[in-house]
Amino acid sequence: MAKFIPKKKQKSYLEGPKSILSGVRSRFAFLKWIDPFTYVDLFVIPQVKKVSDSELLEFVVNVVFAFIFAAAIYAILGALLQTSTPLVIVYSASMEQTFFRGDVMTLAKVNPTDNFGEVVSLDRNIRNTAVADFASVQYNGNQLSSITFFNSDSTIAKEVPLKTEGSVVVYTAYPSGLPIIHRAIILIHALDGDFILTKGDNMQTNKTFDEDCGKITTGSVFSQKSCITLYPVPVDELAGKTVFMIPKVGCVKLWLVDDFSSIISRGHLPSDFKGIC
Repeated sequence: MAKFIPKKKQKSYLEGPKSILSGVRSRFAFLKWIDPFTYVDLFVIPQVKKVSDSELLEFVVNVVFAFIFAAAIYAILGALLQTSTPLVIVYSASMEQTFFRGDVMTLAKVNPTDNFGEVVSLDRNIRNTAVADFASVQYNGNQLSSITFFNSDSTIAKEVPLKTEGSVVVYTAYPSGLPIIHRAIILIHALDGDFILTKGDNMQTNKTFDEDCGKITTGSVFSQKSCITLYPVPVDELAGKTVFMIPKVGCVKLWLVDDFSSIISRGHLPSDFKGIC
């Protein structure tokens, strides 16, 4: 009798991508616990199915309780991390190659001992004061190279070469009101408090620091240069510092809101769009 030899199963061309996808899901499986629909499926939908088979009711319950659980998760994260803004999405390419558009950043409370970069002490008040009023900026070509700070009597307090070694923080830009995720590069101890100067890590798009506005006309509050925020950022007004990054999860929100609105209003995707986000 001929011996039956089972035919060797050929590998599907999809096995490679499936394996990669499975590995990604396994690695980020913990993220399901910050997904509000996880709790809806676990605790709410089983109770709904006991009283009704209506798909419409199930859909409505899913949406309503997803919002409720999302708010609860956000509040719990905020309490644990001691910040009112525990999660933010990276919207632009200004922090590449550190973070990318669509990455979700987890924030924690800022502490006085955090690293905000090189420390400068000034014998003057600088709140709501343009950097150009107490410092001069030096460039190497079109790239920022150093900043020289001056005391109230015009003597040099310190010259600081450009370094990007401080914590990544979130602050609210003035006057736009936009949340900005950039790195603290210099900490200034002034008579009226502690302040930081900030900068994006992308040296191609962020050639100088965020507060490099030149002289400011106070009457209508505008600057000589294109800058992100008009004044040094008070440390006590920071929304938080980044402690953890979840890659690309925020792309869904960008697709549905920011990218879509850009297509409708401008006829093309945002200039920062690349890859999947």
